[in-house]
Amino acid sequence: MKQSIQENDVNAQAALWQAKLSSDLLTAEQQQEFEDWLGQSKAHSQAWQEVHAFWQQLDTLSEADIRFLEDFPASSEEEGLVEKNAFQPIHAQIKKSAFIKQFQPIFKPMLGMAASLLLMFSLLYSLMPAYFADYRTAPGSLRTLALMDGSQIIMNSDTSLSINYTDNLRQITLYQGEAYFNVAADSARPFDVKTQAASVRALGTEFDIKSRNEQVAVTVFEHAVRVSLNNGNAEETLATGQQIIFTESSFSKPHDVSLSAVKSWLKQRLVFQDKPLSEVVAELNHYRAGTIIILDSKLKALFVTGVFDTDDTNMALSTIEQSLPVTIYKVTDKLVFISAK
Repeated sequence: MKQSIQENDVNAQAALWQAKLSSDLLTAEQQQEFEDWLGQSKAHSQAWQEVHAFWQQLDTLSEADIRFLEDFPASSEEEGLVEKNAFQPIHAQIKKSAFIKQFQPIFKPMLGMAASLLLMFSLLYSLMPAYFADYRTAPGSLRTLALMDGSQIIMNSDTSLSINYTDNLRQITLYQGEAYFNVAADSARPFDVKTQAASVRALGTEFDIKSRNEQVAVTVFEHAVRVSLNNGNAEETLATGQQIIFTESSFSKPHDVSLSAVKSWLKQRLVFQDKPLSEVVAELNHYRAGTIIILDSKLKALFVTGVFDTDDTNMALSTIEQSLPVTIYKVTDKLVFISAK
């Protein structure tokens, strides 16, 4: 018996929530929205339990289970769907392994739904700030902007920003990403960079701002900057060699950092020293189209040390696979799973 449209809608909503909850982009507000949705009905709770159980089982898949097969024949029912829709579900292209056969009534369609929704959500969510931006960079590319006053901005991969110059102010809005600022002196016009959590005013020449998800890091390379939270609750001045990390409601203490490591992205390098795998993967995701997903939460705490080329993230994944007890499953060029060996 086919599921009703309403049942399919609930399952789709559950899969989308799993996608959001698995994403590094999840906010506290979205977490609360999920809790509210979960408590709305028994159908929501049941759909979520099925999707979540499936997602936990993903870590037991073999490479054959999730390998894409271009010549895999769809069933007659799926062929009808493909004829009506340009998008072919992932589950119609996945090999029928023993695992898939065992859980086929629920898990096989869920695999396609969850993977597709997660990829779609990650891509659309990351592209949203770019619609408001004057300038943007694609994953894996850098861009240098020469401003009319002699200042220079170098944009890192997957970055979007806008520029607003007036007679009294030079203002940059960094929607997301990372940028290195070399500011020309102009006492009559302050140079401010607005982020989602704070405003940064240049009191000197060179600094770096990295804004990913809800966290922002500011590093000073020459002279000083003043950082002020948007809510007005905190303000801090940083000197050369110092970094501060903040969100909309919290401030870290200024601390000394390795400037060469922070600036390594300008040479298309990523430097990690005893960083958790979750942080490394989140960073790699900004240098490639699509997304990398860690299936087993226990793996996220594994420490990674290394220097990776930003223009070859596949090599970085290969190195991680060789040095850690993990296996890399490449579903497509834009969807990669990391599971335990």
